[in-house]
Amino acid sequence: MSRIFFGLALLVSLLAGVLPSHAEERPDVIRIGVAMAGVGGRPFSAGTYISAVHVKGLLEKEFSADGTKVEWQFFSGAGPAVNEALASGQLDFAWQGDLPEIVARSLGLKTRLLLATGTRFNTYIAVPADSTLKTLADLKGQTVSNFNGTLYQLTAASILSTVGLSYRDLKVVNLDNATSLSALAAHQVDAAFTSYYSFGARDKGLIKYLYTTKGQDPKLSSQAAFLVTDDFAKAHPTTVNRVVKVLVGEARWASEPANQPALYDIWAKVGVPAAFFKEAQSGEDPKVLNSPLFDDFITAQYKRSAEKSLRFGLIRSPVEVDGWIDPEPLALALKSLGLEHYWPTFDADGKPATPK
Repeated sequence: MSRIFFGLALLVSLLAGVLPSHAEERPDVIRIGVAMAGVGGRPFSAGTYISAVHVKGLLEKEFSADGTKVEWQFFSGAGPAVNEALASGQLDFAWQGDLPEIVARSLGLKTRLLLATGTRFNTYIAVPADSTLKTLADLKGQTVSNFNGTLYQLTAASILSTVGLSYRDLKVVNLDNATSLSALAAHQVDAAFTSYYSFGARDKGLIKYLYTTKGQDPKLSSQAAFLVTDDFAKAHPTTVNRVVKVLVGEARWASEPANQPALYDIWAKVGVPAAFFKEAQSGEDPKVLNSPLFDDFITAQYKRSAEKSLRFGLIRSPVEVDGWIDPEPLALALKSLGLEHYWPTFDADGKPATPK
């Protein structure tokens, strides 16, 4: 009798291992951190399909029948602020740039990268409209603002390295986008690493551009990802799969050319005109910009970012990207939605990959 009981107990435990969804406890709340806030702290983000998921309430609809709440938190302090929230157990998922994710990983924060959420972001180097600076090399010894701790810091270091400069060759001032533009207009800094947020100041004749990564080597662009804490992924694997499926479905919507005006209107909720996003992404394929895939290019970009972060002294311990990316939830979502071959893939240098 005891042998039969033991056999049944073993069978039950094995089934529990292969069928976690039956035993998985549904979370009361799903907490998502976004490393961005709109003008004046508006609770919106831009530049990725994550923004559309939030505005449309798609995750709230997905989990409404379960009684699971979805909470969004927007951090004007960007990546560093998100990392603090992750480290203190206040978040389950987060969208941030590669540098803060790498910094947190190097410090022992256990997370899993799930989706690419914004690729080939372009950086602009702005100077006052009357500046005499003409080339990247002219930045040596100048007072330059940048939003340190964010993906802009790593991108800036990469751009500078193309002309043999480093952060140490500049007098870097840590300012966010809005403050740096005001500082430029007041000639308090000589240049600033910035984004599409600066288009308004340009249109007013306050600044001009010294350089942009747009149209340059794609390896100089930056990227972000959507991640989950290791603890949440272990406790709620089915929930993670459902979240990823919703996000992948919206990534497909955001990738359609016909949907770009609607997408720009969603992004404009941050307080930036939709026309700025249209200009920033002109000439670009929305399927490339909104792809959720960790293809060879994005994977290589994360490896390059991890190596540069160590080389530039932004982290003290090396970060291994292999094993950090969890491919299973994305693979399940792509198969379920019939999108295995929807997005183009690229090799490590950012060139179209040869179909396998």
